[in-house]
Amino acid sequence: MKLIRKLGTKLDKNNHLQSFGLYLCPFCLQEVEKRLGDGEKCKSCGCHKNIKHAGFGTKLYDVWASMKQRILNPKNKRFKDYGGRGIIICPEWTDMENGFINFKDWSLSNGYIEGLTINRIDNNGNYEPNNCNWITNKENNRNTRRSKVTLEKANEIRELYKTGDYTQRILAVKYNIQHSNIFNIINNKNWV
Repeated sequence: MKLIRKLGTKLDKNNHLQSFGLYLCPFCLQEVEKRLGDGEKCKSCGCHKNIKHAGFGTKLYDVWASMKQRILNPKNKRFKDYGGRGIIICPEWTDMENGFINFKDWSLSNGYIEGLTINRIDNNGNYEPNNCNWITNKENNRNTRRSKVTLEKANEIRELYKTGDYTQRILAVKYNIQHSNIFNIINNKNWV
């Protein structure tokens, strides 16, 4: 919190002499009296613990929270593929007060229904309204950087497999894709 002014010293609840200051809570904009030093360490007066976004606990909220973790948290196991590559989230979706509400409004007016996943149209682009849409998990799995399989390559894989000269494992190594994807291509479950 931000120190507005020092108030001086007084006895705390344990009868110890302490220096106090008046701090401004960035969430509720209330002025709060705190011990000097403690006020700077606090993020709010405690009000933010009681704030629940309309949607907290919903699948859409979880999508939003997961997106933020991949981008903003270096300890997240997926950070290296997202935030670590320089991908960011637009400011209107990370705004402290209205970030989720803005994201929810955009999502609902751009085709979100439960079961869809958020997709960045340009896989090297940012999470922002003009670069995102909602697609199925199956479609999203085809859009990863690892997945370089096009319909043309899928047909090529099928033809090579039909010759009998290539096993699924050899094709997975040759095309640098997962063995399960080779299986799905050969059995016409993907890239049909």
